[in-house]
Amino acid sequence: MSARPRRVMLVCERLDIAGGVERFVCETAADLAAAGMEVTVATVDTPAAALCYPLPPAVRVLAADALSAAPRGPRAWRLLRAQWRTGRRLAMLIRHERPDAVVLNGLTTACSVLFFGRDLASRAICCDHNHFCARSMPWQWLRALLYPRVAAVVSLTQADAVRFAALNPRTEVIHNASALRADAPAMPADSVVLAVGRHVAQKGLDRLLNAWPAVRAAVPSARLRIVGDGPLQPVLRAQAQRLGIADGVAWIAPTSAIEAQYRTAAVFVLPSRYEGMPLVLLEAQALGVPSVAFDCPTGPAEILGVGTGILVAQDDVTALALAIVELLQQRPLRERFAHAAIQRSRERFSLDEHRKCWRSLVAEVAQ
Repeated sequence: MSARPRRVMLVCERLDIAGGVERFVCETAADLAAAGMEVTVATVDTPAAALCYPLPPAVRVLAADALSAAPRGPRAWRLLRAQWRTGRRLAMLIRHERPDAVVLNGLTTACSVLFFGRDLASRAICCDHNHFCARSMPWQWLRALLYPRVAAVVSLTQADAVRFAALNPRTEVIHNASALRADAPAMPADSVVLAVGRHVAQKGLDRLLNAWPAVRAAVPSARLRIVGDGPLQPVLRAQAQRLGIADGVAWIAPTSAIEAQYRTAAVFVLPSRYEGMPLVLLEAQALGVPSVAFDCPTGPAEILGVGTGILVAQDDVTALALAIVELLQQRPLRERFAHAAIQRSRERFSLDEHRKCWRSLVAEVAQ
């Protein structure tokens, strides 16, 4: 008689938005199912029909009960109350399903679930998907209380691994990896600069827009393409109008054909204020798109090696513009960076190794 398959649940509050965490959850769920595990994805208020990223039929999607009434009071209080109610509902759902292992994605999700489900800690793997200090001190304090009790913690970067290991010695570094691959860079002739990300403050698109007038002055043919959506899009569009660059900025909705966007870009830009291990930068590198990024506390410095892209100091918008211009004006430099990026991606960020590490960790916790 064969043993029953391991039952695994991946928890992500929302799967109806196009983000790196959401893509990770869906791709990992599909891979764990392909490895023979019985996989469930748990969300809040996201039915299967609303998923941004596809899942195979073998993966079940469960949505926790919707909010009955919105909390009242000051905004900070309302957000906190909503998060606690989310954590309580998700903890109840996990108890009902009784998975052998549960992967909690995001600090606020993990802490709110574990606060109401401390009995679940022995089966939990926590992955913040951001750098260690990205959240406010109360959340960091709660993490320090709860993470020592969980089965394992995943750090996306070496830079944060020591901090996570101080909370829980069962900390494993598993870099993100791109599912997109190329044998050679596309090297398009047009001066298209690409940015991909949610239109939220973290992604720093306002800083890229502030840099763009200097780029256009130096390279009049340059065009900026921004793929994504989010609550700040009206604000960003208004900023482009004020700066007089609106005619040179294309706003593209999230698309499943994202590879085509990378392949038609001469330069990729990551203007984020902070990141964990940004998947979009990994994708650009894997496809051989020369990249420019602000030196976030974690992420870009581990992805971009010497000769594969340009890191600029945080908040130095002038340096960002100069780096973009340098790459646009020097095709031989772009070609050199593009080929080196593909090689580094293959050597350091193997998708097979990424999947192998997650399969192994989940199987170990699920025993």
